Amino acid sequence: MIHPRILYETADQIAYPLKMLFESSFRNKCLPSEWKYANITPLYKKGSRSDPRNYRPVSLTSIVCRLMESIIRDSVTTHFKLNHLFSNKQFGFIKGRSTSLQLLKILDKWTELLENGGQIYVIYTNLEKAFDKIPHKRL
Repeated sequence: MIHPRILYETADQIAYPLKMLFESSFRNKCLPSEWKYANITPLYKKGSRSDPRNYRPVSLTSIVCRLMESIIRDSVTTHFKLNHLFSNKQFGFIKGRSTSLQLLKILDKWTELLENGGQIYVIYTNLEKAFDKIPHKRL
């Protein structure tokens, strides 16, 4: 794997070859096999550090592959924004639409509703461990 510092320091020399590699991958719908490998490392979540269930696996993939992924993500996000394909209720994972902003908006809505004599019924769910317990094939 190429270290990010090497990419940064050789950006002028490596940009064109990477562009060619990315275009070839897009055109052929195939990633270089080396990009499919990852170093798996445990990331501590919370609780006892001696309990393996308190860690989640994180895949550290090639920085070049992640660079290409970010180009694709930015392109898809831009397409969705330009074509108004995101719901107004979509928050998180979009620049300028954080979950904190969503919380402020819903609090404003609830405050207005209560001031006008309305009632609010809310159901809270905790999906914190949902992705730890649902089989990935089923997802």
